[in-house]
Amino acid sequence: MKKVTVFVATLLAVGTLTFSSCSRSAKKEAAEDLQDAQEKTEKAADNVASDLKEATIETKEEIEAERKYYAAAINEKKRDLQREMDRTNDKIRNATKEEKIKLEARRQRLSNNMDELDREADEVKRDVKRDWNQFKRDFNTKVDEIQKDIEN
Repeated sequence: MKKVTVFVATLLAVGTLTFSSCSRSAKKEAAEDLQDAQEKTEKAADNVASDLKEATIETKEEIEAERKYYAAAINEKKRDLQREMDRTNDKIRNATKEEKIKLEARRQRLSNNMDELDREADEVKRDVKRDWNQFKRDFNTKVDEIQKDIEN
């Protein structure tokens, strides 16, 4: 944007010089200056376009790397949940009636957490419709909640 402003200022300066009473050589010099300014502006615009393209590619690569990281993290938490569900099922087999009620409620919470992780995994696999940073915050919060539930 700054370069466009410089270009416009250059055009105004050249125009002022051109339309004022100048010698022929001054007009020629002004025209050459104008041509140089246009070439510099075009080159700057090309550079900006190139930089923007590179930044877009880097951003896509970073997001893809993060998606892989979160997919792996989800799979790890799912394995943790499955192990905890298996332990809970083992405890239910030998539990008293009162203990079974508590353990079955725990198994249901673990199952709900597993379902939620499945939904998160599906969202990571497709193009995330919500803001990627929001997805990461929500995911990290959910993982913390699941970890607390597993530890209890």
